[in-house]
Amino acid sequence: MKKLLLLFTIFSLLSCNTGPKQGDPVDNEGITTFYFIRHAEKRTDQGSDPELTEEGKKRADAWVNYFFLKNVDHIISSDYKRTKATAAPLAAAHDMEIELYDVRTTKALDLLEKYRGKTVALFGHSNTINEYTNQLQNDSIYNALDDNDYDSYFYVRVSGSGKSSGVKESMDFMEN
Repeated sequence: MKKLLLLFTIFSLLSCNTGPKQGDPVDNEGITTFYFIRHAEKRTDQGSDPELTEEGKKRADAWVNYFFLKNVDHIISSDYKRTKATAAPLAAAHDMEIELYDVRTTKALDLLEKYRGKTVALFGHSNTINEYTNQLQNDSIYNALDDNDYDSYFYVRVSGSGKSSGVKESMDFMEN
């Protein structure tokens, strides 16, 4: 009975659709996939480069579960304590180094060129992850996240021919 339950659980996880809910790019050759993730909950008593709260540390750990059955080629983060601490559990689980990017100068097309054909989990900020999504879609669809929104992230796929699709998704890890 335990084996049957385990098989059912694995099958259920494998059948979950976590990709975009609208049209995928037509060209599946050389797909580049980005997960643009905001840092987890931060302390408010530590100035401009705070660490994570206890709740934020739990959320950072929860990203490991989210990416359990997903391939990730690169884990990148802005050079702030809160973003690196959010990315750290996922990097450790995949035995990968966190690559840093400069949030002030890096553009989405720079990321696309550097990581073409790969799957990237990028940890950033409420007012930058939406901009990367908009830049890759050549549109201004998404606004900056609210200051208390730690559940939302953006999922973007770009085909080899440059067609892109992206969605804003929400994962409330704290309910699990």
